[in-house]
Amino acid sequence: MGITTTVRRRLGKYEIPAAELYRSVFIDLDSLTTTLLSLGRPGRILEIGCGDGAVAERLVGALPDAEYVGIDVMAAPGRLFRGDRARAEFRSVYSHDLRAEGPALFDLVLVVDVLHHVPPAQREALLRDAEALLAPGGTLIVKEWERRSDLAHLMAYTADRYLSGDRNVDFGDRAELLTTISCALPELSVVCEARVPPNRSNILFALRRART
Repeated sequence: MGITTTVRRRLGKYEIPAAELYRSVFIDLDSLTTTLLSLGRPGRILEIGCGDGAVAERLVGALPDAEYVGIDVMAAPGRLFRGDRARAEFRSVYSHDLRAEGPALFDLVLVVDVLHHVPPAQREALLRDAEALLAPGGTLIVKEWERRSDLAHLMAYTADRYLSGDRNVDFGDRAELLTTISCALPELSVVCEARVPPNRSNILFALRRART
């Protein structure tokens, strides 16, 4: 458990606003949600690495007919989710285990700020799990923090390595991310590349699976 998680749990009713403020230094999740909705209106959503449920809360709120599944290897994923629990399911499970269950496929699969926490040798396997869970015509989102030579990146690296407690965090630049994606997902086409405010290090790739 990282320092951030330990401290946050001691904040009681102030934990959610504190978490939102901390997160907003690096990414505007409302802008991310707007970008995701511009790509379609999915009926079934899977988020691999859902964390405490911040993205889930926004998507479930914006899509009243959607069903959401969030998975994470952390304990109690979705712990801070305040949306409709009847349409959101959170599970502590690996992506390959969910894939082995053979669930109904998803129209939208999200991998948001996850890859830099995954050992490089395992990233392609995780992305292939995501592809296997994607329905025909569905969209796969890979959003990452791009390695750059600036103060913002130093802050992000410090936060992930020392505050969140991941001593093996490993960021890539745009070219490295694209190489990982293209090697893992040769059958998918990149249909959108975007930057998410407030920092250009937030890079997003949207890939689409053919309908047939």
